[in-house]
Amino acid sequence: MKVPGNFHAGASLSVRSETASAIEEAADALAENLGPNPDVAVVFLTPDHADRSEHIADVLRGRVGADVTVGCTASGVLAGPVEVEHGPGIAIWGARMPGARVQSFHLEFEQSEQSGVVKGWPDVGQEASVVLLADPFSFPLAPFLSSLREMKKIPQIVGGVASGASQEGGNRLFTDEGVRDHGVVGFVVDGSACFEPLVSQGCRPVGPTFLVTESRDNLILELNERPAYDSLRDLLDGLEESESRLFRQAPQVGLRKVDSIGDLGAGGFVIRGVTGINVESGAVAVSDHVQEGLEIRFHSRDRASASKEFADVLGLASGLYPEANGGLLFTCTGRGEGLFGRSNHDAGMTRTYFPEMAIAGMFAAGEIGSVCGQPFIHGFSASLGLLVERN
Repeated sequence: MKVPGNFHAGASLSVRSETASAIEEAADALAENLGPNPDVAVVFLTPDHADRSEHIADVLRGRVGADVTVGCTASGVLAGPVEVEHGPGIAIWGARMPGARVQSFHLEFEQSEQSGVVKGWPDVGQEASVVLLADPFSFPLAPFLSSLREMKKIPQIVGGVASGASQEGGNRLFTDEGVRDHGVVGFVVDGSACFEPLVSQGCRPVGPTFLVTESRDNLILELNERPAYDSLRDLLDGLEESESRLFRQAPQVGLRKVDSIGDLGAGGFVIRGVTGINVESGAVAVSDHVQEGLEIRFHSRDRASASKEFADVLGLASGLYPEANGGLLFTCTGRGEGLFGRSNHDAGMTRTYFPEMAIAGMFAAGEIGSVCGQPFIHGFSASLGLLVERN
């Protein structure tokens, strides 16, 4: 057992099918590693265990006894180098952070006739870090993050969208007050600890950078004062056949939302899907609102580029944060075996670059991560929050 009081993190995993024995195995393993009453515990569980969420919460209180406990259901979980995409799994991550301030919260959205109000956001400063776990059916996460981006000083935010259900009310969110089926749960860390956000969007650029000279909502009408489709067609005509084929299989576009580059792996672009093309009008539709004056660059996504970019991000991060104590990893449900053709890719690669770091997380229905210090929801990405002790 590690000495209580030292700054460190731990992670545990159980793949037992019976919920009571699974949560006891995972909770006891974490407690053995961290000692009693850590500052925070985060639990991720597959839908196989969702019906006994209240029992899981009781065991966590009794056997781990963290000051703050949050968590959610997910289609798959991970801990250490192991990813559980199929079958039951419970993963727990915890940390002991002397000198840190940790506060949990539960956000709720209340809709009115004219607008909506988010309740529960804590008083949090720019120097803090926030971990968010969101239910996709009951909370407008994209507009909420957009409103945060309008603030001048916002905390670093990492997290993921719960993927343990296909309809409203199916996910379970763990809070200090009990288990919920709606909203957002999370915690704030400040003081001696912070989460350094890393995002790997799994793409590589194709062709030059363009300027959006005319747009409407999610439609790009003109690039460099030419019909957007004409610019895209000329780009494709200039590519080698193999590169053109890869782009056509999963066309993406990077939107340069901000001017400065402050985070690893994003390159200043937020990747969004190309959702349609109108040859007659020359418009290109994408899965986000596009403003005139934005710089964009088309991207392609495939197994090799996704793996290489994640390796590049981790390689740079391991040099900048060699003493990272722990990590929370949120990887898209579209990655894993479906993208890479093998299991344990993202978790295993993270462990390769950070062999001593305690890692846990989930397969998410959307990954929350920073691009140039501003929070966005991503898809087909890997978002990693590195727990770092401040000097």
